[in-house]
Amino acid sequence: MDRKEVFEKDPRLGLPSLSALVLLSGFASLVYQVLWMRHLGLLFGNGSQAAAATLAMFFGGLGLGSWWWGRRKSSRPLKLYAILELGIAISALVYFVTRFTLSALYPVIYATLGNAPWLLVAKLVMAGLLIFPAAFFMGGTVPVMAQVVIRERSRFGRLSAWLYGINTLGATLGVLMGAFVLLPSFGLRISYAIAVLCSLLVTVWAWRGAKAENLLEFTPKESAERVSGRLDPMIGMLAFVSGFVVLGLEVVWVRIYAQVHENSVYSFAVILAIVLLGLAIGASIGSLLSRLEKSPKQILMNVMLIAGALLVIGPTMIMAATKDLQPVHTNESWSEYLVDLFRMGIGGVGFTAVALGIVFPFLMKMVERDVCIAGRMLGRLLAVNTLGAILGSLVCGFLLLPFIGMWTTLRLLTMIHLCAALMVPLGWQRRAVMLRGGVLILILLLYSVFNPTNLRVLSQIPGGEALKVLEVWEANDCNVAVVEKPSGHRAIMVNASYSLGSTAAFTKQANQARIPLYLYPETRSVCFIGIGTGMSAGASLDKDRFPSIERVLACELSPAVVEAAKEYMPAPMLSGLFNDDRCEILIEDGRHYLMASKERFDMINADLFLPYRRGAGSLYSLDHYKVVAQRLNEKGVFVQWLPMYQITEFEFGVIVNTMLQVFEEVTMWRNDFTPGQETVALMGKRKSEPVMLPPAYDLDEMRSAVAGLSWQETTSEMVQVEPESMPFFYAGNLSSAAKLFKDFPLNTDDQPIIEFQTPWRFRNAAATDEIIWCVGPKLASWIERIFNAAPVVQDPALAGHTELSRHLVDAGGAFHQAMVSKALGNRWQTEIFWNEFKQAWIKAATPTATTE
Repeated sequence: MDRKEVFEKDPRLGLPSLSALVLLSGFASLVYQVLWMRHLGLLFGNGSQAAAATLAMFFGGLGLGSWWWGRRKSSRPLKLYAILELGIAISALVYFVTRFTLSALYPVIYATLGNAPWLLVAKLVMAGLLIFPAAFFMGGTVPVMAQVVIRERSRFGRLSAWLYGINTLGATLGVLMGAFVLLPSFGLRISYAIAVLCSLLVTVWAWRGAKAENLLEFTPKESAERVSGRLDPMIGMLAFVSGFVVLGLEVVWVRIYAQVHENSVYSFAVILAIVLLGLAIGASIGSLLSRLEKSPKQILMNVMLIAGALLVIGPTMIMAATKDLQPVHTNESWSEYLVDLFRMGIGGVGFTAVALGIVFPFLMKMVERDVCIAGRMLGRLLAVNTLGAILGSLVCGFLLLPFIGMWTTLRLLTMIHLCAALMVPLGWQRRAVMLRGGVLILILLLYSVFNPTNLRVLSQIPGGEALKVLEVWEANDCNVAVVEKPSGHRAIMVNASYSLGSTAAFTKQANQARIPLYLYPETRSVCFIGIGTGMSAGASLDKDRFPSIERVLACELSPAVVEAAKEYMPAPMLSGLFNDDRCEILIEDGRHYLMASKERFDMINADLFLPYRRGAGSLYSLDHYKVVAQRLNEKGVFVQWLPMYQITEFEFGVIVNTMLQVFEEVTMWRNDFTPGQETVALMGKRKSEPVMLPPAYDLDEMRSAVAGLSWQETTSEMVQVEPESMPFFYAGNLSSAAKLFKDFPLNTDDQPIIEFQTPWRFRNAAATDEIIWCVGPKLASWIERIFNAAPVVQDPALAGHTELSRHLVDAGGAFHQAMVSKALGNRWQTEIFWNEFKQAWIKAATPTATTE
């Protein structure tokens, strides 16, 4: 009974129906992977080790599952397929139980092993327990479906490639739906439930089809010809190299494009989806090529030659598509931003991915003559290919990128592909010699005309300052560079577009430690989440200003950032950060350390984080804040610095409301008064109590400071951060004004609003508002509303303070408003607020101020 007769009798066994099963299965598989990466990133930290452990276990499960299930010959393969999908669903459900159990045990494991290499082994074991079972079942789905679909050896090549392509297309949809729809709309748990439901739907669908399979007695045709049933070693090598090169390239491509976009969850998903879609299209082309009567070896060699040519010119294509790694414009609309991402991705790597995507599926045609059982041969091919993929991603991510850089790694992967092409067994006929000559020419071009190793790794914004690159570290998690501006000031950049700070902003960075320590001078131990330039953590070690400090722990995710700060930031600005016995620099995800460690601190100081950068949103989550509260001593304080120039009013409200759920008292403090560049600190305490401010200014000096001073002469740095000036920087009691924030949603690990909504919210805001961020008039308006809802005279945080302190608070508010109006060019309002500032300042300097 041929396929046409089967489809006419029961469409459940027709190729369209079975392809739909494979598509939906591939969709669910990548949704699982996306969610697992996120879950384990939260458990193990967002470092490269956690990602490596997750990928290794996922691909390891796929590879072993492909081999194990493919070797099983079943009389009812569709029933076995249904069982595999049921196994995926059950394993995914068990994952939740296992995850919560291991989450409880992990702090004990971390305390026992510390940050030693054995901890990576523990992470691998735990990741294996969590995701290997489901991945093992996933690996068997395509080989088992091959037994259902492929009933004739002559159709093995085209149908295997077709199944592989459909499964990869489903994976592409899984990536896009997971990042753009499921996680932003439903959160992690519901998205996970949707993936489980998809697996159960496939189970039911396949089980019903298995009944028809049994009814029709659909048995495979046996061939009288004797076949080996073995995988040719040469083809196995090519399958391995294909997996190694493709996954290695994916790692490098993601790194290259991270220099162009802000590395959000969306930009990462777009690049991954483009690669997967290219592989799916390539597999479909491979299926069509399998129908040709020409020599499969010659077709394969031609395909590899075309792919090699695209790899050779690939860096040039990437530079052209990204305009020499020019960063994506921040203020373009959301739709324009996505179009730019897809345009750059497709133009730079899309065509190369398609060409490479033909190679592995076409190998299925190459083994056609040796096929005895379709699933067994396909399972072996997939297992070898997946093994190459595992090694490719790990070797490139952990060895090649840190030691030879992204462009040299790209050249090496191209060379590996071209060398593999030379090993295709073509013989030495004229056409074969010409093809090999073409490969040799490409190798020559790779090391001459199209040598990519001289290409830039750091872009510069058009029209911006000409930056001198002092040194670049291409680490396994990001690119870090130290640049020098024409003024001589130095800055540390991550992935070309994200600045961690510069020597020009030393005072502002030092104030991130000074402001909270001036307010809480009895602090003995401080934990800094994020080190950046090192100036903030270093400022806390100033013995003259803060003699009570006994321990400083600074957590930094990237060792390259630490090295950059140590080598290039001026020693006086670091205050002995790298040689003070009281200080420890820990290469670790700060959130992960606080979750896994039991150490407590008097103060936890969180640096400025780009909220929509992939992984950073979890540092503003309710779950993280609860852990932070547990790691504070009884009277400890948590300091959350916010880059107001990188968040909208919505994110500000979300973060405030989230902190209010954990800390009994949350107050806000300005770092400076520069309109458009404001940063503020949200200080949370487990118990509400007054802030013990030091004595105020010398009154005579205060009066003389503003005498005869006009608003035209002032700058935003006029009032410096000193112990006696702290009330001037006070911006309100957020706990007392909580009603202003009650309607904002909470940012949680399950509902990562900040990370997923900020990238499109601020771009939509740019279409209708000249001021996108919560700075200048928007921030000033918020502070005014906060003080109206929680007046200074009733503020419990200022209880017991003199009227001088309260007048200084009023002076700070008026001064900020004056600076904003001045920046906007509104002279009339500037004069009004300037007079209000002077009046409040003079009242604060009046000797009759008394203590209430």
